[in-house]
Amino acid sequence: MLPPSLTITLEEHVAFPALEKEDTFSSGIWKLFPEAKLAAQDTSTGRIASMNENHIAFQIMSHVPGLANGRPEACRKANDEMAEAVKKNPTRLGGLAALPMSHPDLAAAELKRVVKELGLLGAMIDNHLEDMTHYDDERFWPVFEMAERLDVPIYIHPSPPSASRIKDAFEGNYSAAVARGLSSAMWGWHEDTGLHVLKLYLAGLFERFPKLKIIIGHMGEMIPMMVDRITAAAAIFSEGKAAKFSDVWDRNIWVTSSGIFSVRVLEMLLKVTKKDRVMYSVDTPFSPNTKGWAYIQEIADKSSLSKEDQDDFAFGNAKKLFKLDFELEKF
Repeated sequence: MLPPSLTITLEEHVAFPALEKEDTFSSGIWKLFPEAKLAAQDTSTGRIASMNENHIAFQIMSHVPGLANGRPEACRKANDEMAEAVKKNPTRLGGLAALPMSHPDLAAAELKRVVKELGLLGAMIDNHLEDMTHYDDERFWPVFEMAERLDVPIYIHPSPPSASRIKDAFEGNYSAAVARGLSSAMWGWHEDTGLHVLKLYLAGLFERFPKLKIIIGHMGEMIPMMVDRITAAAAIFSEGKAAKFSDVWDRNIWVTSSGIFSVRVLEMLLKVTKKDRVMYSVDTPFSPNTKGWAYIQEIADKSSLSKEDQDDFAFGNAKKLFKLDFELEKF
């Protein structure tokens, strides 16, 4: 079967000057991916060329994670920089704003500004504050209320764990580098983001804001294989007071494939997730677009997905979610 003629990607990181920060995480990630910083800083010629080479009709950029919290002015400037990049290629690039979640009221106001004034498509927020605080406390909920009012999605992205969290949960009989990997891309990022979604659910966020749209990446941040158990256990431990988690999963959660290029994992995800809630993403510049396009071709060759399902995964579901009402370039 021929692969889809185009794709949309939406966990694609950029590095604008306003959000640059020298810290352990940033220096470590650029050291681990030495070519990634230049790619993240390129929001025009090189980015568009890579998109063309790898059949990406539209890319929704997001700021590098771990830099926004506690920096409202830096977020504002970086979002302005992102909007300028979008303005130069409006039919090829979109953007998800950075929000200073440690200042929820300012974050909500910034979300309104970037959507109404700058035309950005929503926001990508760090999974927790620097002290590992999640957003189940209602003081953070003005951001989610604003997202529901504007009808734009919030993408919750893994964030760098604190040093104490790495020490307490992930250090062991292996090197410090392995502990950092275990605390992040190997396990910890995904475990913690999945936990955060469950905390938001059990706190009643989705009952308060039933039309809220949340995106999570990496094939569902470990939740899909546990959906039925979570649903059953939540009914017991909440004494029937919590909404069914499977209903929240079907109604409020969208999932991207970002950074995971596995046909069997995608097929597993689609067994427990509505087909119109699963979207393709690459996770550039930490995964290359070439790997993403090879994955799209592998799905066409080896998966059980129909042609219609492949098109929806590759671009159709994202086009609908983000209301992209213009003709997309085909390759």
